[in-house]
Amino acid sequence: MKRDGKSKSPLTNRVNRIVGQVQGIGRMIEEDRECPEVLNTISAVHSALRALEAKLLEDHVRHCVCDAAADPKQLETRLEEMITLYRRRLS
Repeated sequence: MKRDGKSKSPLTNRVNRIVGQVQGIGRMIEEDRECPEVLNTISAVHSALRALEAKLLEDHVRHCVCDAAADPKQLETRLEEMITLYRRRLS
């Protein structure tokens, strides 16, 4: 999917925020911060990654899968991608 600047910006902002959180975890460990504080930050990173994943999945369904609906072969390929992603998520 080709994204324009308007749709890329929120995604890259999320990624940059996640990167900052992960770097913060490294600093927290270096500073010998309390384990619960570090674990809370790790939990926040997990949540942020899940939110990013959900947004990308939504974009994929709304654009790539819907666009493929006109071509049965392409639609089958996109649906197989979705099934693979779903199965991978469960394992």
